[in-house]
Amino acid sequence: MQNEELREKVNSLKTNYSGKVFREVIESIKIDKISDDVMLKDIEELSRKRFSDKVRFKLNVFAGNLLEAAATIAVIVLVFLINSDWMLYISALALMTTLHPLSHYLTGTVSGIRFTHYYLNGPAKVEPTLRIDHISYLKASGNRRALMHLSGVLGTLAAPLIAALVAVYKGANSAAFNLFILFLLLIIFELLTSTKIGDLMKAKREYGYR
Repeated sequence: MQNEELREKVNSLKTNYSGKVFREVIESIKIDKISDDVMLKDIEELSRKRFSDKVRFKLNVFAGNLLEAAATIAVIVLVFLINSDWMLYISALALMTTLHPLSHYLTGTVSGIRFTHYYLNGPAKVEPTLRIDHISYLKASGNRRALMHLSGVLGTLAAPLIAALVAVYKGANSAAFNLFILFLLLIIFELLTSTKIGDLMKAKREYGYR
């Protein structure tokens, strides 16, 4: 698709927004590897307006990262202070929540992808999620975008392994075994679900634009 035709589509979205047309424009930019700064800025502004209209509770990235990092540290400290198998299991669940977005942020930052806000998403609208800045996202290569999406899955999978290592250190071998089983179940869960609607699906999609 030629740039001029794309510009016309982007301009039409300013007065008559269509999710389908927006996605078509994004796909064309990825396929043709277009890096028109003005067009990408318009796309980001369109997306951010939709985001602001739909999402009420949001935090800037610095505040969100601070909360996620503080929660991660607090959980790790508590799991050492509280001698309970249940605390080990709780820590695994908590780390799954905090390490996922932090993994996205760290990998994205290294890959040149920026983020604008934290907000609550997921089926229950309670999962801390990062909103991507479209300008940097679309300028990044397909490989880098794929790696950024994949990192969230790896962060989630790391959580029960970290808790299992702590369990081994504390001599809680039964809890360590259960946490390793949780790790294996998470792999199966991600393969069954994330390949269809989650980060693995997005990673595969973006890898196709390499």
